Amino acid sequence: MSTHKNLIRLKAATQEYEWGKTGSASLAARLGKNAIGHGFQIDESKSYAEVWMGTHPNGPAHLYDDPSTSLLSLISSDPTFYLGETLVRKWPSTTHVPYLFKVLSIKKALPLQAHPDKGLAEQLQLKDPSNFVDANHKPEIAVAIGEPLAMTSSGTEGGDVHVGDEDTAFTGFVGFRPLEDIKTYLQKVPEIANAIGDAMLVASFAQSPSTDLLKQLYGKLLKRGVEAREEVAAAIAKLEQRIKKGGSLGVPNGEELARLVLKVNSQYPGDAGVLATTFFMNFAKLKKGEGIYIGADDIHAYLEGDIIECMAISDNVVNAAFDAPESLASQVSTFVDMLTYTARPVSHWSLPREAYPHSREGRTSKYDPPMEEFVVLGTMLNGKSAKTEHLTAVKGPTIGIVTKGRARIAVSRGNEQLDLDEGGVVFIPPGNDIRVELLEGRGAEGAGEIWWSCFGV
Repeated sequence: MSTHKNLIRLKAATQEYEWGKTGSASLAARLGKNAIGHGFQIDESKSYAEVWMGTHPNGPAHLYDDPSTSLLSLISSDPTFYLGETLVRKWPSTTHVPYLFKVLSIKKALPLQAHPDKGLAEQLQLKDPSNFVDANHKPEIAVAIGEPLAMTSSGTEGGDVHVGDEDTAFTGFVGFRPLEDIKTYLQKVPEIANAIGDAMLVASFAQSPSTDLLKQLYGKLLKRGVEAREEVAAAIAKLEQRIKKGGSLGVPNGEELARLVLKVNSQYPGDAGVLATTFFMNFAKLKKGEGIYIGADDIHAYLEGDIIECMAISDNVVNAAFDAPESLASQVSTFVDMLTYTARPVSHWSLPREAYPHSREGRTSKYDPPMEEFVVLGTMLNGKSAKTEHLTAVKGPTIGIVTKGRARIAVSRGNEQLDLDEGGVVFIPPGNDIRVELLEGRGAEGAGEIWWSCFGV
């Protein structure tokens, strides 16, 4: 009889980046008490950006009850048991969990970025292995899990400038706007053309917008953000002054765009990204429970909110703005060349929330991106009428985290169960039914939430 455990509590990893929320204002920090445990203390002066749950070497999970043992080493002791036959056959050369599961808590814009496809990732790793530690692609999804920003953004940078609706829980820049929208902004907001510094190129785009000319325009703006930063900053300062004096941008949705300029420029004064995001990229506003999908080589810059994020196992990223010029100088050309330049309405990146067929009680939704490494699930419970859930077995590994309330999680094999407070993280091998019971809810509704990532649905 196998002595392997079927319900394994994990010690996750945290990441501290400047854009993360500070101290106990950060969901990532608050979850850390149980996600990390072992004396984890919140430092109110630190920025807690992410909780990582997976086997990536930049932040690997370990066993909670045996912190010297990594999840990867446990899996490697019996890959078929812990990953499942389907996954082992698919990727026989690795024993990593195929996804990296995260919680992000964002107070200001992340660097303007894109994640390389597999071909480019392999090239970048060969060229610069210290910065590109893996050769995998990194398509990802983000699902809003926080409270509305109107209630929570006062402690964030630029928080006095609210952008979004009353129930918006996450904001970010995703993909390029339709070409005609960009054309309108270039014609009506002269400061953009001043920052680009090439009147003929701007005129060519205005006369006949194309993705090829968009690439040239965008590349010029981002490169000048590094090489002619003072000139770009002067154009942005002029635009900011015009907005603050009550000047209209004279474009559709101009008030929101004006607020975005003020908000982002307060976070990164004079950065080319202020223009590169606000006027060239779609502005995504997600309510709690809504999601987006970002493919490899797709441009994005998350702005504010708490999210669940999941991606193919990789930490590869190329940045082009909202970072120090000396850091960006070597990245901008690669960034400009790698982008897809897909220019469509923001709905193109929307990831629907769907019914999950393995949910016996109908209290779990799935977010199923067009990739093979994972599906993300959200289980929503309450203490009044929805205290339990039963998820039938899948063919691959599952990682779960309790983000609200206190829950009992039990698996069908080995009669194992764990009671977990907020932040508790578990790993469940394939072939297990999962039963969840809410022991203690939060708020007026007595709410409980558990988020999962799994392979083999």
